[in-house]
Amino acid sequence: MARTIEDIEQLDLENLPDEQLRTLQNRIREIINRRVQSQLDEYRLMAREAGYQLSLFKIGEEPERRRGRGERGRQDQRRGPLPAKYRNPDNPAESWSGRGHRPRWLEAQLAAGRTLEELEIKSP
Repeated sequence: MARTIEDIEQLDLENLPDEQLRTLQNRIREIINRRVQSQLDEYRLMAREAGYQLSLFKIGEEPERRRGRGERGRQDQRRGPLPAKYRNPDNPAESWSGRGHRPRWLEAQLAAGRTLEELEIKSP
């Protein structure tokens, strides 16, 4: 069995049949996976002893969602516009839902002495 890099480099891999190359490739993959798993087990043990939990995921794979609102939360973020709560009496086309920054027309109305209650849209 080859034991050094030089011995491995001397193998005539080009002339090996595909099936033997696949077998060799699978064996190498298994050995690497065992080594990686062994290291992960060590890291998990160290993390557990320190009071942490180690969880891994593959690149391109989403981590498990344990908390939060998940998919429903994303849909909630994409809601449509809110109904207007305040309207500009000088220009009825301008309104404000009451969320976010105050529009300039509202600041101007407040500076002119009006109150939010006066600008509020009264429901019928």
